[in-house]
Amino acid sequence: MKAELQDKPWFNTPTMHPFWMGVIGFLVNLFGLFFLGWKLETVVWLLWFEVIFIVGASLIRAFFALQGQPFLNTLLMRVFWTGAGAFLGIAFIMLTVTFTINGIDMARKGNSSMMGLQPQIIVLFVNYLAGLVLNYFANGSFKTAHPAGELMKTFVYLLVLLAIIMPITMHLLPKFPAWSDSKWVGLAVASAKFLVDMGFSRAGRTKEVQVSNQD
Repeated sequence: MKAELQDKPWFNTPTMHPFWMGVIGFLVNLFGLFFLGWKLETVVWLLWFEVIFIVGASLIRAFFALQGQPFLNTLLMRVFWTGAGAFLGIAFIMLTVTFTINGIDMARKGNSSMMGLQPQIIVLFVNYLAGLVLNYFANGSFKTAHPAGELMKTFVYLLVLLAIIMPITMHLLPKFPAWSDSKWVGLAVASAKFLVDMGFSRAGRTKEVQVSNQD
């Protein structure tokens, strides 16, 4: 069974964002926008949860990145990198909130947009958990991974994501506040994240192919 899985690119490519994770996340947003009546506010709430899941997964990857050595040999170094990653992760979560909070109607304190989101949050949590288990532990990527490298991939991803979403939430919305009630602006934010997910997924596969060709 495992031999069959190792022939699948979605399983054996050590990328933090296999393509199916991005597709599932995008479909969750599409379903909410077009069938549940979501607006930008709800998409932003979900984005915050996704960033928390992404940072949490990166810390787990960093702690279990063995660099080809026994678990105890690099324990102190991995604890250091995990701790440093936690501080940076909290900073990125705060940056995400700061850069996208214009999409939240603070007068309503988010009550209406958060109601009924538990199923979607659970789906996204399972999505990131499955990505961590399948594309890091089950395929053995953790055995040769470097903790700093795992954290760097995550923070570069978040930087790119925020740089693309920021013009929408920090520049357009203050000029056109009525757009915050538009599902199309929510779709634009969800699409931006989907494109970043696909870009990093493709970059991970391309790097793996290059390494295989060198070997």
